[in-house]
Amino acid sequence: MTTKKFKVNGMSCAACQASVERAVSAVPGVDSVAVSLMTNSMTVGFDETVTGDEILCKAVADAGYSAGEWVKTQNTDADDAKKYASMKKRLIASAVFAVLMMYITMGHMIGLPLPDLISPHHNPIGYAAIQLVLAVPVIVINYAYFTDGFRAAFHGSANMNTLIATGAAASLLYGIYVLVRMILGQIAGTDIHPMTEELYFESVTMILTLISLGKTLEFRARRHTSDAVRKLMELTPPTATVRRDGQTITIRSDELVRGDLVVIKAGSSIPCDGTIVTGGGAADESVITGESVPVPKETGDTLICGTILLSGYAEMEAVHVGEDTTVAKITQLVEDAASSKAPVQKLADKISGVFVPVVCGISLLTFVLWLIFTGSLHTAIGFGISVLVISCPCALGLATPTAVMAGVGRGASLGILIKSADAIDTLYHTKVAVLDKTGTITEGKMTVSDVYEADSDLLTIAASLESMSEHPIGRAIVDHAAGNGVTALPVETFTQTFGGGVRGTVNGDDCCGGNADFMKQCGADVNEDILDRLNRYAETGKTPVLFAKNGRIAGIIALADRIKPSSVTAVQKLTKLGCDVVMLTGDCEATAKAIAAEAGISHVISGVKPDEKAEHIRSLMSGDFYGDTTRRYAVMIGDGVNDAPALAAADCGMAVAHGTDIAIESASVVLVRSDLSDAAHAIELSRAVMRTIAQNLAWAFGYNVLCIPVAAGVLYPAFGIALTPMIAAAAMSLSSVCVVSNALRLRGFKPAV
Repeated sequence: MTTKKFKVNGMSCAACQASVERAVSAVPGVDSVAVSLMTNSMTVGFDETVTGDEILCKAVADAGYSAGEWVKTQNTDADDAKKYASMKKRLIASAVFAVLMMYITMGHMIGLPLPDLISPHHNPIGYAAIQLVLAVPVIVINYAYFTDGFRAAFHGSANMNTLIATGAAASLLYGIYVLVRMILGQIAGTDIHPMTEELYFESVTMILTLISLGKTLEFRARRHTSDAVRKLMELTPPTATVRRDGQTITIRSDELVRGDLVVIKAGSSIPCDGTIVTGGGAADESVITGESVPVPKETGDTLICGTILLSGYAEMEAVHVGEDTTVAKITQLVEDAASSKAPVQKLADKISGVFVPVVCGISLLTFVLWLIFTGSLHTAIGFGISVLVISCPCALGLATPTAVMAGVGRGASLGILIKSADAIDTLYHTKVAVLDKTGTITEGKMTVSDVYEADSDLLTIAASLESMSEHPIGRAIVDHAAGNGVTALPVETFTQTFGGGVRGTVNGDDCCGGNADFMKQCGADVNEDILDRLNRYAETGKTPVLFAKNGRIAGIIALADRIKPSSVTAVQKLTKLGCDVVMLTGDCEATAKAIAAEAGISHVISGVKPDEKAEHIRSLMSGDFYGDTTRRYAVMIGDGVNDAPALAAADCGMAVAHGTDIAIESASVVLVRSDLSDAAHAIELSRAVMRTIAQNLAWAFGYNVLCIPVAAGVLYPAFGIALTPMIAAAAMSLSSVCVVSNALRLRGFKPAV
C-alpha cells in the first residue's frame, strides 16, 4: 500500500472537498483519502498494482477539479502570494463599480445630485441602463464564480460558487427582464416609474463584490494559519559555502550532498545538519530547542540546520541534507498534521457533502411558495436569491482545519510537534499521564555513586561486559572504570536481555551483570546480605547493578540519575490539568518510589520489562489498574527503545526529542525541548484547539440553521423582517471570516499552567 500527496486545484468550499473525496474514494484500489481545503491537498493511500497517479488525477478531473504532483511549500507560498495579489486587484476593481452603483441607486434618496439622464424620476430607462452597464464589468471581473460554479454543477458536485453564480445570474436575468418590461411599457405609454424599484442589478454587483471581499479576507487569514510552516521553511538559508576540489564556492542549499565540507562564519545560518571537523563557537538553537542560551560548539559536536553560529568559525561535514535535515523533518510533521482531520470533522464533512443541493432545494421551494402566496415575482426572486447567497458551506468546512492548522503551528513554535489532528483530539480527552523514569523524569545521565567490591576484579568484569552494551547505565559504568584506570577485556559469547542484564565470557570466566532476578536466572548466589545492600541503595533512589563471576557475586555498582529541574513542576502542571500521573519503569520498587516521591508522583509501576510496558498501559486505559471499568485516555511519555511499544499502545505517545528514532517514530507528539513541562502544555494546547473547533462549529451550524430560514422570509409575515440579497451576501462573507479569525486567536496561545 502506497501513500501519496497530491495538489488539488479549483476547490472553493467544503462541498468541493467532499466531492473530491467521494470521487477518489470510488476508484478501485484506493484504501483511504483525505482532502484538505486548507492546504488544497489530497493524501491518498492506494494499491499501486491496481491504480496509479494518472487514474487518481483523472477521477479528480471528472469531478470538476484538477490534481497534480504535490510541490513544496516554497513554491505554493509564491503561488499563494500571486493569488492573493490577484484577488485584491479584482476586489478593488469590483469595489469601484459597486460604489458607483450605490451612488446611483441610493444617492438620490439622501439628496445627492444625479444627472437627469440617469435619474429614476426623469429618465427611468437611463437609470436602469446605467445600472446594467455598471453590473456587467463586475460580472466579467468575477467570471470565475460562474465558470467554476456551473462547471461543478455540471459534474454533479455543486459547491459554494454554484450558489453564488446562481444567485447572481438570477438577479441579472430578472433585472434584464424588468428592463425589457420598462422599454415595452414606455413604448405602450404606461407609467414605468414603479418598475425602477424592481431592478436587481445592484444586487448582482453587491453580491459579487461582497463575496470577493469575504474571500479575500478569508484567504488572507487562512495564509496566516500556515505562518508556522512558512517560518520553518525560511530557517534554511538559500545558499551555502562549501569547499570542493580545493576551491571555496557558494551553492544553493538544496544542492548540498552528504559529505560536503561546509564553511560556517559567525552570524551565518546553518544550511544542513552536520558535524564540526574544524573550529567551533557558540550556536543559537532557540528556533529548534526553545533554549535561549547560546550553546558552545567544538570539534565533534553537531550543528543543526536553521540554527545560527553567533560567534566563532567552523567547518562541518554535511550529514543530513535536503529533506533529511532536522528542520525539514519538523516542517513535514507540521504540514502532515495540518492536512489531517480530527474525528469531530466527520460530521461537518457529511453535512457539507449534501449542503449545496439541500440549499438549492430550499431556495427553489422558497421561490415557489412566495410566488404562490404573494403572486409577486419580484418578492419571490428576492427571497430565493437571499437563501442562495446567505448559505455558507465554507464556514462548516473551515471550522476544524483552520483551528487544527493554527494549533499545530503554535505548538511547533513552542517546541511541541503534533503529528496529527487525531493526537489533538486524544490529548483533549487525556486523564492519565504515564511517565518513563530514565531520561524523561530524570536527566538520563547515570553516574556511579557507590561501589561495593566482593571481588577485586569487579570493575574489570563490569567494564568488559558493559562495553558491549549501549544502555546508559552501561556507558556510565564503562566511563567510571576508565576513570579509575581499568581497561575492558574482550568478551566472548555476549548476550543481552532487555530489562534483565548482560552475560558473557571474560578471560575464560562466566560473568554476568544485572538485577537480582537476572542474576538468579544466571545461577549466581544472591544471599540476604546482598539483597539488604540492594534495598538500601534503592531506598535512596539509586539504581544498583549486581555483577557475578562463575556463580559468585563480585560486587555491586550503584548509579544515580538526578531528576530534571523541570520534572517536579511538570508533574504539578499535569495534576492541575486533571491528569493522574503514573511512573512506569523497569527499576526496582524502592528506587522507583524514591524518585517518584521526589517528583511528587503518587502512582508507581516498577520492575516492568520493556515487553510488559504496553500491557500496563492497556490496564491503565481499561480501568483494571484502578479496580474499575472506567475507560481512561492515557498519554505515554518516554524516550528510549524500550518505550516504543508503550508509546504505540497508549492513546497518545509523546517522545522527548533527545530520545531514539524508534521512540520518536512510535509517538504521536514530539517534545523538541525535552522538557516534561511541554507535555502539560501540549494537553493545554489541545484543549484550546478543541474549544476553538467547538466554537467554530457552533457558529457555522448556528449561522446556517438560523440565517437560512430568515433569508427565506419566515419572519417577514409576522414581523416584517427580511434580508435583501445584498445583506445576505455580506452575512455570508462575514461567517467564513469569523470562523478563520477565531482560529487565528490560537497563534497567541500561552500556557496558563
